[in-house]
Amino acid sequence: MKFALYLIFSLAAMAQPTRVGVTVTERKLSLEDAIQMALKSNLDIEIERTNIATAHSLLKGSYGVYDALVRYTPGYENRNTPTSSILFGADGKLKETFNNHTLSYLQRLNWNGASWQAAFDNSRQSTTNPFVGLNPATQSRLTFGISVPLWRNRLIDRDRAEIRVRSKSTEVSQVDLELRVIDVVGRVQVAYWDLVAARQSVTVAADGVNWGQEQLARTKRAIDAGTVARVEIAAAEAELERRRDTYYGTINILTEAENALKVLVSGSREEGIWTDQIIPTDERTVDMAASDDLNQALKLALEKRAELRHVALRSETNKTQQELARDQIRPLVNLTGGYGVSGLAGTQPASAGANPFNESTRITFQRLNELSARVGLPPVQAPSLSGGIPSSLIGGYGSTLQNLFGWNYQTVQAGLTMDFNTRNRAANAAIEQTVITERRLKLERERAEQGIAAQVRNAMQAIETARQRIVAAESSAKAAKEKLDSETRLFQTGESTNFLVITRQNEHLDSLRRVVVARLDFNRAVARLQQATGVTLETWRISLK
Repeated sequence: MKFALYLIFSLAAMAQPTRVGVTVTERKLSLEDAIQMALKSNLDIEIERTNIATAHSLLKGSYGVYDALVRYTPGYENRNTPTSSILFGADGKLKETFNNHTLSYLQRLNWNGASWQAAFDNSRQSTTNPFVGLNPATQSRLTFGISVPLWRNRLIDRDRAEIRVRSKSTEVSQVDLELRVIDVVGRVQVAYWDLVAARQSVTVAADGVNWGQEQLARTKRAIDAGTVARVEIAAAEAELERRRDTYYGTINILTEAENALKVLVSGSREEGIWTDQIIPTDERTVDMAASDDLNQALKLALEKRAELRHVALRSETNKTQQELARDQIRPLVNLTGGYGVSGLAGTQPASAGANPFNESTRITFQRLNELSARVGLPPVQAPSLSGGIPSSLIGGYGSTLQNLFGWNYQTVQAGLTMDFNTRNRAANAAIEQTVITERRLKLERERAEQGIAAQVRNAMQAIETARQRIVAAESSAKAAKEKLDSETRLFQTGESTNFLVITRQNEHLDSLRRVVVARLDFNRAVARLQQATGVTLETWRISLK
């Protein structure tokens, strides 16, 4: 507010350029407030948060490999098969009807790559085959199976490797968010101090205009008194207009600096802050204790910098890929086992006479029994080729289930599945790629550490240099002010010239600008050192959890 009032009164006689889109409404803003606004609204941070959500979604999806699969497969088939044998069909056609219903359950286990499955098969079959003892017949089968890798895919497989990689990707996305927040906080600091410097530059430029107006007035009075030649008024007027041009330029720079800060702290172009004048409340130089312990700063940077953690996470991901590639070179040896029970029931045909073999012998045995009766011999029973059907198999679907869960018809199975690739060039190539990636990541880490060391050195040097420049510029401004005051008094007594007064004013203005720039560079260097040593979040008490 003090700056605003000063600017209004000092430029009352000066035409001020219009600031596009900015009203007279002022919004006071501290640096910490600006940072908090950026953390809540900055679009770059919000975009990075969506990347975290995407990474978590992909990780969640990778666990889908362990989701159970329930499958139901109904089916119907009406089959007509031509046949040339009366053993299958007397009319040259075998007619069969199948009605199948299968319910299966498949599940990957989170244990050594094992998987298991269960199936409940049901079928109903009817046929014109005369040799079938049960027609129609229903059959059910309940089976369980398991497969356990003994070598390849036991410790790791592609699905488990994918879960590990996705898990690391979520950590990488967190580090990316941290890097983005650090970057935004750093840019907010720089933009804030740029705005402070821009407003201070406007003050300096306004002082220059005021001094030019005062000198023009003194020159006019001196001309009227006859102590200065009339030609001097042209020089005073020319200098005044030059300073006005500089002032208008600083207004443009102020608007650009203000807009740069608004972009960082707002989440939409329609927010009210865009029409406000931002008044920074932190205009002093950042309090930063002098430090020449470069080694301590480098050690802190190597411990804190998120970029190094980013490389470390990528290295862990590559190790997972390398472990998978080495595992795929091994032969595939899987232990398989299974257990099943079956049940069967059906309807026995009403007459066995349809059996062609029975029919062909029926007349022979009938004639034989007639002759036997004439001589008083007992009749001979014709044999049946249909065989005896156990009563337990006679019935409907309920009998089938009763036979199934009676556990009388069991099947046990065990075996090995072995697969050996003699060359396995794909796995060998994958190992080579992971080795190359590992070497590249080591080089990237070395490059990152080297860059961090340079950043820390540059930031510390910039702080020390800016601190010395501030002292020098303030001393220069103080001396220039004394010279200007002295030259002004001499001019008023006719002992100096208009040129010397303007020169002393320009020297003072230049020293004031150098004070502004030195303070700006110091504040920027502090922000860069915070980033270089990785303590930005700690300094501003920011937690991303």
